[in-house]
Amino acid sequence: MFPRAWFAAALLFVPAASAVGAPPTLGYNIAWIEGKYGRDLSAAYDPRDWERVFARARSGGGEAVRVWLCEGRAREGVRWEGARPVGVDSGFLERVGRVAARARSHGLRVYWTLLSGNWPAHWGRDGLAFERWRGLLCEGNPCAEAFRQEVIGPILDVLAREPDACYGLDLLNEVQGALRAGVWPRGWCGARRWLQRTAAFVHARAPWLKVTASSGHRTAVRDLLWGRFDRLGLDFHDVHAYDDRGRLPWGVLLALRTRARGLPLVLGEFGQASSREDAPLQARATEGFLQSAERLGLAAAFAWRLEDRQPRGRRFAYYADGAPRPALGVARDCAERWRSGRRARSCCLRRLLLPRGTERGRGGARARLLDGTVVRPAPLR
Repeated sequence: MFPRAWFAAALLFVPAASAVGAPPTLGYNIAWIEGKYGRDLSAAYDPRDWERVFARARSGGGEAVRVWLCEGRAREGVRWEGARPVGVDSGFLERVGRVAARARSHGLRVYWTLLSGNWPAHWGRDGLAFERWRGLLCEGNPCAEAFRQEVIGPILDVLAREPDACYGLDLLNEVQGALRAGVWPRGWCGARRWLQRTAAFVHARAPWLKVTASSGHRTAVRDLLWGRFDRLGLDFHDVHAYDDRGRLPWGVLLALRTRARGLPLVLGEFGQASSREDAPLQARATEGFLQSAERLGLAAAFAWRLEDRQPRGRRFAYYADGAPRPALGVARDCAERWRSGRRARSCCLRRLLLPRGTERGRGGARARLLDGTVVRPAPLR
């Protein structure tokens, strides 16, 4: 059963994509300014913070950064009347525009994340904050449509002023977090309904912007393989992975499946799984994930996290006490190799797509299927 599944996946993939596409984009998760969660684009905004993180991301070979928008228990930037969102703070919108402009000036694109699906247990689930949270995400509640019209719409209008500075928009970081918090009474049915309608809204308001929703937690890969993010109108898939050896679980099968459907795959977060602070381990995990991203033909890989001083988060930081860690040098060297055109020696997708019996000629590599049909892989656009 197992070999048959792999073989069927390879056959599905062959006509759809090339074995090797362009090298991935290296990115870094900024998420929020350290020590200013929920306030970095509002009350605690400081342009020097953003200048610092952009300069550090660029020095680490980064071409993109991931930044969160309406974060925190109160949903930063959102104006409320009771449980209903009625708009966005004008100062918040202005600062979003400034951040986008400064990122562009540093040669970076911003991968924006609208909301995070994770609801920490200590926030509680009985008060107004959780009622607001559920209202935003549950179709049938008028607050969901109000959120799209009064909050998402104005944010998209600001992003449209700097379209070249935008990598994409993640509607909901780690959808599984909201599922585990019990936001949707009908589980994945409710989640998919909100994602589909919100993606359609973004496409109508900002057709130039690429949209996704990221898959995280322990079921990140499985949920993508099971099709829970299919047919939602998403422009690419985003998976999060943490492993000490830098391995993406079921990575080959996930890459085959995603690209067979004509969608790029992004590693939106990666890092070590171990809870100890260990610079060599972080460097090895970084090298492993970036090699995997290249060999699997991923569109981008975003390291978690550029700066983090929290006790449980220091192990992920690429800067510690103001100084770069060895993992930053590993990532920078990998990005420089990609830009120079030097590739990894082997590619697991190439081996799957060009098995024994592959024909090679002046027109390039061709694979002969079981029925005798010769297929030449098409390039991934």
